[in-house]
Amino acid sequence: MSAAALFFLRFIAVVGSVLAGAHYYLWRRLVKDTGLSGRARRAGTAALAALFLLPLLSRLLERHLPHAWLFPFLWLAYLWLGMLLLLFFFFLCADSLKILALTVRCLLLRRCARPDPARWQQLSRLTAAAGLLVVLTAAAFGVKKGAEPPAVRRVEIRLNQLPAAFKGFKIVQLSDIHLGELADADDLAEIVAIVNRLQPDMVAITGDLVDGAAAQLRGELAPLGGLRAKEGVFFVTGNHEYYSGAEDWLPEIERLGVRILRNERTELRRGADRLVIAGVNDHKAGRFGDAPDYERALGGIAPGRTVILLAHQPIAAQKAAAQQPDLVLSGHMHGGQIWPFKYFVLLQQPYIRGLYREGGTQLYVNQGTATWGPPMRLGTEKEITELILK
Repeated sequence: MSAAALFFLRFIAVVGSVLAGAHYYLWRRLVKDTGLSGRARRAGTAALAALFLLPLLSRLLERHLPHAWLFPFLWLAYLWLGMLLLLFFFFLCADSLKILALTVRCLLLRRCARPDPARWQQLSRLTAAAGLLVVLTAAAFGVKKGAEPPAVRRVEIRLNQLPAAFKGFKIVQLSDIHLGELADADDLAEIVAIVNRLQPDMVAITGDLVDGAAAQLRGELAPLGGLRAKEGVFFVTGNHEYYSGAEDWLPEIERLGVRILRNERTELRRGADRLVIAGVNDHKAGRFGDAPDYERALGGIAPGRTVILLAHQPIAAQKAAAQQPDLVLSGHMHGGQIWPFKYFVLLQQPYIRGLYREGGTQLYVNQGTATWGPPMRLGTEKEITELILK
């Protein structure tokens, strides 16, 4: 069994367990605690059971059925996952407030008896109705935001040793398109058109370009060949390239005129001036036998050279501290994508979106040019980054 297949099975097992717990929690709050009985109770239970199975079956079947057939089911499955996340946090906050109120009532008012069951059930019904109303409204707004074209975010980056010939050099960064989930060739063609209108000197694609098997999705990648940049288009792998079979995808990406940097670097030349562009494999690629190698990519560069490192996960800014590249371009975090999820992704890495400084290195984290999972954006936006070197 391949590493990608084994990882996929583990992923399904872990996600299935988490989803089962989350759906049981919602069943308690929406069905049991609200006192539904008879036909309404059976209908609510059946609906939550079906919604629990929908994402898992969609992920299992997408490896065996044409993407076009599965797209409506994938869209509904991922939309539900976004709503599930919002409902979970809503009821978690509501339950926390209930516990706080009961604690205050007990400690300050000396009323520690169990609440009246009828009043408690009424409160549960009001909470459930409020939760559904709030989440449906937020989901509608999030889907509208997620359907909009990516916004162009213009950022000026000031580098101390930038060679004169590269002042005003324009890098357009794309990241986390996840072609094959809910993004298709039409979405990619729209992104390519926006990038080409910006007339970049260079395009940097910082991973998670694809999300699915190359045998089924290679046709969706064709618009990538239309990207135009004076100094070329560069790509580094993200974690989802490995989940999708990187060795099948990388030749397809190269065939479209994209330079893949796999723990390596190249120099852009303008007269006597040089700009070093380096790239490392994804931070977690070691489990697939393709670990990032910062020394190989960055070691031995002549002092005084300006170095830009492409790395999918922003933690690369810390991993490359010994080599001290001038600028690291990353993605991976999606800016959190759906509020309040960004507070939880901080547990994985301390960088969410925008410009940071890590020692002598600047780091820019793109919010993602498309979406991953739920077709929603709340508190974030799809981003194409226009970086101007100063």
